[in-house]
Amino acid sequence: MGNQENGGETEKHLIVVDWDHIMKHITIELDGEKVVDEFHYSPMAKKVQLDVGSSEKHRVEISAGEFSPIKVFVDGKAAQKT
Repeated sequence: MGNQENGGETEKHLIVVDWDHIMKHITIELDGEKVVDEFHYSPMAKKVQLDVGSSEKHRVEISAGEFSPIKVFVDGKAAQKT
């Protein structure tokens, strides 16, 4: 499980990624709202792209999988973990 903060200057967002390796279940929350809640049985990483923000638009890319760590990128740059 990991928390990521979006790189916005005035508009901050919280992304929570939870990958359960045993149940093969991934949950992604954006500002407390579930945007992904599914089982992922493929050995390949699950990749999700989100457009985040209203006044500050950002492209968020998330990947998580059985054999890869959780990765979060905001506008192509690694996000800050908290």
